[in-house]
Amino acid sequence: MQTFRISTPFVLAVFACSVAAQADEAPGLPADAPVGMELVDRKDLERHARYLASDELGGRYTTTAGQLAAAEYIASHFESLGLKPLGDKRSFVQHYPVVCSYLEAKQTKLRIAQRTFEVGFAVIPGKDTKRVSASGFVFAEHGAPESFPPGIGRGVPVIVARTRAATERGAMTARRDLLKFGMVAKEAADRGARALVVCLLEDDGGIADALNYDALLPGKPILGYGNDGKEVDRPHPIPLVFVNREISTALLDAMSVKVVGDGFESPRRAKASGRLDLAVKVDRRATATNVVAVLEGDSLAKEAVVFSAHMDHMGTRLDGDPFNGADDNASGTSGLLEIAEAFAKASARPKRSVVFLAVSGEELGLWGSRYWSENPTWPLARVVADINIDMIGRDGDIATGSRVSATPSHRHAMFSTLVQDAARFASRLGLELTVGDKYYARSDHYNFAEKGVPVVFFCDGEHVDYHRVTDHADKLDFPKMERIARLAYWTGRAVADSTERPRVLGERSGWS
Repeated sequence: MQTFRISTPFVLAVFACSVAAQADEAPGLPADAPVGMELVDRKDLERHARYLASDELGGRYTTTAGQLAAAEYIASHFESLGLKPLGDKRSFVQHYPVVCSYLEAKQTKLRIAQRTFEVGFAVIPGKDTKRVSASGFVFAEHGAPESFPPGIGRGVPVIVARTRAATERGAMTARRDLLKFGMVAKEAADRGARALVVCLLEDDGGIADALNYDALLPGKPILGYGNDGKEVDRPHPIPLVFVNREISTALLDAMSVKVVGDGFESPRRAKASGRLDLAVKVDRRATATNVVAVLEGDSLAKEAVVFSAHMDHMGTRLDGDPFNGADDNASGTSGLLEIAEAFAKASARPKRSVVFLAVSGEELGLWGSRYWSENPTWPLARVVADINIDMIGRDGDIATGSRVSATPSHRHAMFSTLVQDAARFASRLGLELTVGDKYYARSDHYNFAEKGVPVVFFCDGEHVDYHRVTDHADKLDFPKMERIARLAYWTGRAVADSTERPRVLGERSGWS
């Protein structure tokens, strides 16, 4: 689920049912369950999720090898089901343009004394800075103006980050703290520095996690949307280079600096020999990928129900630990794969066609669904609904136990019969639907709703492992995932088999 879009929080419990079953004791199929729903199976959900959330895929950051491996896995699954490709040139893949800034591996390295480091650092480029070569490191404590030694020249000042407070405040605050390092970089640039090195000595999750949004790492680019997209604008004139504990220790040892509490023991004008080389390349012809397939319907085959889920996540941290994104969103992507299989293998074909859309770029700003909604591979006027699943495998802030959250609520202009039907089906599956609009603008259904398409978005909300490297597959509640995926299937199957389209009802005082 994407992080920084903001919506008004409102959560209302509806259709509460007295359910004895717990999340790990899913009830049997209701007598009125739609054809094929039993094919949405928790064991298959687990198999898909464990692969998608494995270290092998390296956090599935958009355009990286791990995300492309996820796309290939999804496309292969769709092909195995006999679904029709709905991407570019009769393939399952739809490409969309991005601007890709990345570190040129052969020309980017840190040399300290006799050691050379090619990984273990993250770079926030400076304004209009594409290439830097600088020799010599000088120590500037925590980066206060008075701590800069005179005569930096064209060397590289080194500061030590105060990371403990950032950890206590969390990663989002730590991201804002990165702006403060930009101010230190400006001070360093005014004194002639070519770059600023920031030592991260604490094993904290704050700054290291925050860097994942804004920094280049070896093998991880910074992306901009569209082929005419702008490179990320940086207010500071020189690059910020954040180095991990190993490199930090090597640097400080080379300068004979010891950290003592919040202070330092160091020689006057501590410095070390070494060299920093950075090369940032920009590719304006890069592309990102969606995966899209269709099961053609019967009597209403020209109309389609869309199921959507994002396959991308946040890549790999500075220390090499991947953001596996098990709940966000290996869970929803696994649900999409199982729903596709249930439709494909059901004994009866649906009246309407069903489109299965796995998008990338969600974590960057809902890019993949934005592109598809603006360049649909199925006529958008004939899309009758989008059912979006994003984070369905945990207890979150708005969906604990047997609860599942849905948006839009009846307090929203896009409230529709889809949500009414979903509440009814949820109660039949031993789930309690809660509705609210806290996350309305934060996942891929949003781009469909902006085009006037009726939508429903199922999720569990944020939790302690949200957007952290601790979001592992072992923490997923697979029985709960099965029930929510079945709820999404039932909701979509009802639309696919109905002669009537879902209707947007608009804001109202109640459900009726």
